[in-house]
Amino acid sequence: MRNVTDEEVIFIDHDLAARGIVLEELRDNLIDHICCIIEHESTMEEDFYKCYERVLPQFFKEELQEIQTETDNLLQFKNFYTMKKIMNISGISTVFLILVGAILKSLHLPGAAVTFLLGGFTFAFMFLPILIIIKLKDDESTTDKVVFSFGLLLAMAIAVGVIFKIMHWPYANMLMYSGTIIFTALYVPLYFFTRIRRPEIKFNTIVNSVLMIAFGGIMYSLFDLSYSKKYADQMQENHYYLHDNAMLLFETNQSLYAAIPASEQANQLKSITSEVNTNLEKMVGTLVKNKSTSGLNSSVPELMTALNQYNSFVGTLNNASLKSIDDSGLKVIERINTELAMNILARVQQQLAVNESVFLGNQVIDKQLVAN
Repeated sequence: MRNVTDEEVIFIDHDLAARGIVLEELRDNLIDHICCIIEHESTMEEDFYKCYERVLPQFFKEELQEIQTETDNLLQFKNFYTMKKIMNISGISTVFLILVGAILKSLHLPGAAVTFLLGGFTFAFMFLPILIIIKLKDDESTTDKVVFSFGLLLAMAIAVGVIFKIMHWPYANMLMYSGTIIFTALYVPLYFFTRIRRPEIKFNTIVNSVLMIAFGGIMYSLFDLSYSKKYADQMQENHYYLHDNAMLLFETNQSLYAAIPASEQANQLKSITSEVNTNLEKMVGTLVKNKSTSGLNSSVPELMTALNQYNSFVGTLNNASLKSIDDSGLKVIERINTELAMNILARVQQQLAVNESVFLGNQVIDKQLVAN
């Protein structure tokens, strides 16, 4: 029995690497096994190199690299199995979360948006990416891999667009429109013509293409591409009507201020009403100039602050005829079209003018009662 020296161990390590054993952990295990066999089977007189050449063929049939290949396959299969398991779990989670979100939304229960968001992100950023990786590892042609990956990337874009649309986030329409148009006009023909000539998958190709075109058509039909001219004209006329009425009331109110005794409440109401109305006119001017609600980012917080002060002041007047102004429409004004936004602002102006007119009218009546 002999002991393998450090120099001989280094030789074995270099020789195994030269023969294709590139995984260091595998190479260390082979060195350990080879050294054990050499130490037990060789004698002190036997040449180490001859003994090594005699022992080494025990580990393979044709060449040593077979061990490296088998190890790679086992590791790949293990990773592949893990990815498929994660994909299945993420797919089931996606279906569960979206169904729960749909139920919560239909019943108007809290948590619907969060559940939808989790389900959408699980689908877009877990299920679909893993599916792309698995498709790339399949034994299909390179063309099929590229086509499927392209389609799945478009599906991710559409899924993210739907999530953004539900959450009222920016770029939702861009993601949904571009993803759906490219999917229907480019991907479906690409998928069809790269697979239709293969008899074994011809039927499935036709069925899948029809389903994908139907999906793209349904998605496209749901897009709110633009508002009709009739709708826009009607909304514009409504805005002008409300705005003109409000301006007429404001002018009338100015004459009523002169007809009542000076008071701190009247001065405060006049000041705060003027401040809110100035903000409203500023926002209307921005809408007319930009023809879009995108330029209202800085104006909305200012108006909301002024309205909160106005509503607080109206509450201190203890007058049931005066109504607090509902600001719910202003909270979503940046997400709606220009015509509807202008109508919301005009309604706020009208309520301002009506409140001011009611307050001043009561003051005039009180003055006449005192005089009588």
